[in-house]
This record gives sequence, structure tokens and C-alpha cells, in this order.
Amino acid sequence: MHRFTALLISTLLISSCATDPRAPSPRGVLTPQEGSAVDEPTSGEAVILVEPNIRIARDGTTVSYRGSLTEEGLAALRNTVSDSQVSALLIESTGGEIVVGMDFGNWVADRNLDVVVDRACLSSCANYVFVAGQSKQILPGAIVAWHGSAKQPGLLEQLDEIVAEQIAASELTPHARQRELERARRANIRYLTGAIDKQDQFFYRIGVDEYVTRVGNEKYGVRGFFYLSVADMAVFGIENVSAPDDYTEMEPQALARRVGYPVTLVRLD
Repeated sequence: MHRFTALLISTLLISSCATDPRAPSPRGVLTPQEGSAVDEPTSGEAVILVEPNIRIARDGTTVSYRGSLTEEGLAALRNTVSDSQVSALLIESTGGEIVVGMDFGNWVADRNLDVVVDRACLSSCANYVFVAGQSKQILPGAIVAWHGSAKQPGLLEQLDEIVAEQIAASELTPHARQRELERARRANIRYLTGAIDKQDQFFYRIGVDEYVTRVGNEKYGVRGFFYLSVADMAVFGIENVSAPDDYTEMEPQALARRVGYPVTLVRLD
């Protein structure tokens, strides 16, 4: 049940930009489990294919990671960077399961890596990978966007609802269904409790206020992804960030087409 709960969590986090948290992802855009669209690098060593949509390459002191954040992807990344010569991570990702995302972030912090964002760093990528970088560079046309974390309101209830629907559609007896519901509830609570504890430790370690992951949705009412200016990121302790001068002036519709989801600029009061 733990593995099932983890997959549900990552699905809910990535799909919460829709009215229905279980709505399918927009056409042409892949969910965290499926990965994100990637291109072959133009230079560097041979590409390592971890899964169909996860690619890793190394070019001198920079390692690139394109795709969803998975355990298999992190293991391959560790193997690719087995020495101390790499100083930067170039990343493009729609995110992934939150605990795995924290593992990526802790790995970045352990190695004191700089983080460079190409195209998009969304959801768990923004929550845990981007913020963990020593320096953080957002390339022209790229976006870093948040939309919740393990502490987002209603997450446990959404998990319970989805599990209840699946159990209700099963061929179990009423007694067995009730037993499975109670078992799933306990598993969901254990998972979220552990995830929140690990998340608190992570943000304390890197000196960042976790509320950055939720402020757009909870304080400003954004239904979906939101992004912040470099100055507003610093309010939450996200420092050493560089971005193009027009980062906060990107046209919303063009940005949504490029990212695959609506993205709203939030300016702090």
C-alpha cells in the first residue's frame, strides 16, 4: 500500500492544477510517472536512458537530467556522478513522488551543486531540487513553478476518496471493503506523516520556508501552478537565483503552451 499511496500523492500534486484533482494531464504533456518531453543533448557524453522518458548526460563538470524524478533515475544519476568533478546539475522535470523529490534535493545539497533550469522545473522539482542548489540559474524561456507539497490542505482526504472509489469498484464483500478502507487509511496517514517529517527536516537543512510551495494556492487563490520573481523567492530564503530580465513578463498563454499547464505569476503583497 505504501507504493500505491506514493503514486497517488505524485498524481495529486501534479494534477491539482485542474478543477478535478484526478483529471488527466493536458494533451502532449506527461505526468510525473510518465516523465517529461526531452531532447537529445547537443554535446557531452553518451545519453543514458534510464526509462523511456528519463535521460542523463554528462558534459564536463555539468550533468543533465531530463524527465520525471524517480528512484531509478536518482540511482543512475548517482552512478553517473561518482566523482567530485561535477559542480552543476542541468535539469528539466515535471516533478515526481515527493519523498523521491526530497532525495534528489538532499543529493544536490550533499554535493553542493549549482542548479540550472532548462525549459521547466515543476512541482517536486521546484519544491526540492531547485531550492537545494548552491546557485540557481533559470535559463531564458524556462520556468520554475510550484503548486503544493506534503502539507497542502485536503491531501489526505483526496487520497482517501480515490482509494474508496477503487475499493467500491472491486469485487470484495462489504466486510472486506470496509477492512481495506481502514487499512488504506492507516497507510495513507503513515505515508503523509513520514513525508511531512522528512520535508520539515529538508527545508530546515537548506534554510528555506516551505510555505513557498503553497503560498500561491493558499494565500492568492491560484488554481494550478504559480511562479515568483527572484526578489519574492528571496523572501522565503531562496537566494543566489539568476533569471532573465523578462522572467516575470512572460505571456501567460504562450507559457501555458510551452509548459503544458496554466502558470500564474504571483506577486507578494
